Amino acid sequence: MSSKTELVVKSNRLIEACYRLGLVEQRLVLLSIVLARETGRGLNAVDFVSITAKDYAEHFNEDDLNNVYAQLKASAKTLYERDFTLYDTDNKTGKPEVITSRWLSARSYVDGAGTIKLQFAPLIVPYITRLEAEFTKYDLKKIAHMSSAYAIRLYELLIQWGSVVKREVELEWLKKVLMVEREYDRLDNFKKRVLDVALSQINEFSDLTASYTQRTTGRVVTHLIFIFSKKTPPKQQTEAAKPAKQPVLEPDGKSPFRLAKAPSHRRRKPTI
Repeated sequence: MSSKTELVVKSNRLIEACYRLGLVEQRLVLLSIVLARETGRGLNAVDFVSITAKDYAEHFNEDDLNNVYAQLKASAKTLYERDFTLYDTDNKTGKPEVITSRWLSARSYVDGAGTIKLQFAPLIVPYITRLEAEFTKYDLKKIAHMSSAYAIRLYELLIQWGSVVKREVELEWLKKVLMVEREYDRLDNFKKRVLDVALSQINEFSDLTASYTQRTTGRVVTHLIFIFSKKTPPKQQTEAAKPAKQPVLEPDGKSPFRLAKAPSHRRRKPTI
């Protein structure tokens, strides 16, 4: 992966929206944002974003291009069938409004070139392109090595909260956002298969250190409290900058590296 910053921008409302994407689907959305920015046109609801197997392999450290292209084709198909849900307020009535949209309007693939093309739906585009307040930005490299889609989602939630180093959320809200409330109704399963895996990968691969505790209401766990902070970059000390080691002096105050006197070879006089 290149060393330049590859900026991903998502609306905080989209980050907190209810959706569930597989790992490759999630990566396709994020890579589309990056590649569309690199063209200078940005992401829109008209132009297709072209993603080659080589693009994907370079950004996510994959080796087998044939296998990568097969994954891209399969994931483009499932992403086309996915939707997401936003919660809003109706302007006329002031009543709660639930909005559901698909991610993609169209998809295509070019077998001979190892390329897929994605056209994003009009409703989703404003939520992943605008650089304004209430939008979250991060470098794609921060999530490139993660193999859990939940790790990417949780990472986005954590950085959305910005400089806040402690955040309490309702357990049921988090399950709903991740769309796992029916799959992991038991807390131990949710922690083992979602939270613990996600936090392990966030701590290993990203620029955050994160953990969580839980709060109970009565005897039931109802809230999770996330504690997180930016990792401190390691200090790099060059060999030239390292102070020279000073030799430890011997008890007589002289350097241990002084030249030793050659042993005397004079014959000792025999004693009579």
